[in-house]
Amino acid sequence: MDVGVQTFTVRRAQRKSITAAYMPLIEMGIRSFEIARIDFNEKNAEEIKALVNEYGITVSAIQVKPKYVFGAVERIVNFCKITGCKNVVISMLPFECILGGEEKYYAFLDKLDAQFEIYERHGITLAYHHHNWEYVTLKSGKTRMAELLARTKKIKLVHDTYWTARSGIDPVKQIEELGARLLGVHLRDLAHRPRMLDVIPHDTSLGDGLLDFGRIVPAAINAGCAYLVIEQNTKTPYESVKRSYLHYNSITEVSK
Repeated sequence: MDVGVQTFTVRRAQRKSITAAYMPLIEMGIRSFEIARIDFNEKNAEEIKALVNEYGITVSAIQVKPKYVFGAVERIVNFCKITGCKNVVISMLPFECILGGEEKYYAFLDKLDAQFEIYERHGITLAYHHHNWEYVTLKSGKTRMAELLARTKKIKLVHDTYWTARSGIDPVKQIEELGARLLGVHLRDLAHRPRMLDVIPHDTSLGDGLLDFGRIVPAAINAGCAYLVIEQNTKTPYESVKRSYLHYNSITEVSK
């Protein structure tokens, strides 16, 4: 499976120009993009469509803030139709669910499958992207992630290797648990930076940290995920993507 890029990685560059931000990635050989941190308006959709037509890129998904997934369905669907995108990903847990108690979280979960059905009627799959908040244990004794999987049946999941590992969970184990619910995977390595007598976890290029992508990538493919994207949070995004892309290609070559 070819790997793409999650455009949170180049969020600063795409504020100035989407085309200019994506061209260095296209020149590296990247042809798949999960798009985030832009306005999902018609103007930006047409700019991306031009790249689709000229360079053969695909929009594997768009990652959208919860308030727009629920409150701007027509605009999001129109963006998807113009760009040929079939997947919409809720970017994060709403802040009121993080700060407002368990009742708000359960109320959010109760809306997910119904919203999935709304997008499904437009030929679009709706998914949810987690962070570390989903591994907090609730009064039930279960984590938010476990409750999400138990209380919903249709919503898909986008797995993030960094946030899972940072929470002390083996990404392969989580991918296997998600199974058919898995839509996509964000590939980010985990490293530790010394600070006084402690260490600070941070994400890093694939192959530069602690995670074994030689296990993770096959697990994701075996689970039937629709796409894989590199995501980096760095001041040198293109260098980080290049290192990650080379590492990804090296492990996939070995498995062929």
